[in-house]
Amino acid sequence: MSLASAVFFARLGWEVHENRLDAFDASAQKLVDSWRGAYDGSMVFLTTAGDFLPMTLLVGAVLFLLVAAAKPREVRFLLWCSVGCLLLNVALKLLFHRARPHAAPAYLLPRPSSLSFPSGHTMGSAGVLGSLAVIVRVLRPRRFVWLSIAVLCAFSILGVALSRVYLGAHYPSDVLGGLFAAASWISAVTGWVYPRLLPHERSTPKLRD
Repeated sequence: MSLASAVFFARLGWEVHENRLDAFDASAQKLVDSWRGAYDGSMVFLTTAGDFLPMTLLVGAVLFLLVAAAKPREVRFLLWCSVGCLLLNVALKLLFHRARPHAAPAYLLPRPSSLSFPSGHTMGSAGVLGSLAVIVRVLRPRRFVWLSIAVLCAFSILGVALSRVYLGAHYPSDVLGGLFAAASWISAVTGWVYPRLLPHERSTPKLRD
C-alpha cells in the first residue's frame, strides 16, 4: 500500500506541477459548491476539528493513555506517524509551492495564506486518525469495536478533506494529495513497526513492546 500510495502521489504531484488538473479541479469544485448552504455547520466543525491544535490535543491525550498503559511501541508509532506527516507536509508544500485557489472568494472562513499542495488539514488528520486506527487494531479489542473505530476515523478523515474543498481553502487535488501522502507514510511506518499487520502476513502472534 505504501508503494502504491507513493506512486499515486507522485503522479498527482507531476500533474499539479504541469498544471494539468485545472479541468478536474474546476469540475470537482463546482460539484462541491452546489452543496453549500446545506452542510455549512458540519463543514465548519470538521475543518475546525482538523486544525493543528485539536489534533495535537488528541495526540497528547492518547500518548498519555499509552504511556500510562506501558505501551512504548504504540507511543513511538503514534509519534512517528503524526509528527512525520506534519514534517512531510511542510516539505512537500515547499517543494510544490502551489498557491491557494483564488478564482472565487473563500466561503464562511478566511482563506489561509500558506501554500496549498498537499492539504495540511487532510494530511494531518489522516496521520493522527489513521495511526489511531492502527493502534486500536494492534491492541486487539473486539472486532466490532475496532471496525467501529476504523470506520469513524475513515469518515472523519474524508470529512475533513471534503470540508477544505467545501470552504474554498483547497483545490480538490490538494486534498487527494494529502490523502495519498499520508497513506504512503502511515503504511510505511506500519510496515516497519508492525510488519505482521500487513497483507499476506500473519497477525496472530503477539506483538512485543
